[in-house]
Amino acid sequence: MVHDKTNYRVNEPSSSGKTLTIQFVNQRHYRAQQCFMSVVLIDNADGSTMLDKRYFVTNTNQLSIQDDLFNSLSFVLTQPWPNRMREQLALFRTPQNTALMRFYEARQLILSGDAQALSKASDILNGIIKETPDFNYAYEYKVLVDVLRQSQQPFDKEQVAALNEEFKKIDQIPGVEKTSVYYKIKTVDLLGKGDIDAAYEEINKSIELEMSWFNYVLLGKVYEMKGENRLAADAYLTAFNLRPGENTLYWIENGVFQTSVQKIVPYLNSFLAED
Repeated sequence: MVHDKTNYRVNEPSSSGKTLTIQFVNQRHYRAQQCFMSVVLIDNADGSTMLDKRYFVTNTNQLSIQDDLFNSLSFVLTQPWPNRMREQLALFRTPQNTALMRFYEARQLILSGDAQALSKASDILNGIIKETPDFNYAYEYKVLVDVLRQSQQPFDKEQVAALNEEFKKIDQIPGVEKTSVYYKIKTVDLLGKGDIDAAYEEINKSIELEMSWFNYVLLGKVYEMKGENRLAADAYLTAFNLRPGENTLYWIENGVFQTSVQKIVPYLNSFLAED
C-alpha cells in the first residue's frame, strides 16, 4: 500500500489524498482457484474508486502488465509521466521476462531486510547479471544489497575486495548518476566510514530523484549519526507513512545500525503495540 500523503494515519480513515493498493489475491471462482494481482486506486476525498484492475501474471506477460498499469495510472490521474519517469521505466526492460520476474523476487527479499534474505537476494541478482549483463539496474541493486549486507555483518577480506570491484564497475555504468539507487549505495558506504556530511549530501541527491520510504529511512540514519534525533524521527515517520508496515519498521530498527524506536520515534512503537 502506498499513498501521496506524508501525514497518513494508518489506523484511521483518511479524507484526503489518494491510496494505491497492490496485492495478490487467491479466490475460488466456481470450481477453479484463481490467483491474480489486484490494483486499486482510491480517492480518499470522496471514497471513489479511480482504478480497479486485475492481472493474471505469467512468466511472459510481466512487461505488458507493467506498461498497462502505468498507462492506466497516467490516464486516471490525468498526469503524463515526465521524461525522468520514462527513463526509469526503461531500466526495467530486459531481453528476458524471467529476469524481470526474478528481479522482483529479489526486491521482495530486500524488503524483509534480515541477513538471510539479503544474502538470497544477492545470489538471485548475481544470477540475473550473469544471464542478462545489460540489465544494469539489477547490477545497481546487487551492489546496494551487498553494501547493506556489509553494514549488518562485516565482510572478510575477500568479500571486501569483491565489493570494491563492484564499486568500480557501477561508476562506469552509463547514466548511473541519474538513478537514486546509486546515491543510496554511496550513502550506506559513507555511513559505514563515518563520513556523515558526505552521506547527508548523497541521500539528499537520492531523495531529489525518488521520494521513497527507503530513502527516508536512510535520511533518518544520517540524522541519528549527526545527533539530530528530532529530525531523525521526522524522517522515520515519513518513511513509515509512505509505506506503512512491519517491513518498513524493521528497516528503521535494523538498517545500517540499530535504532531504538521507543527512544527516537515512540509513535511507531505505540502503533505496532496496538496493532
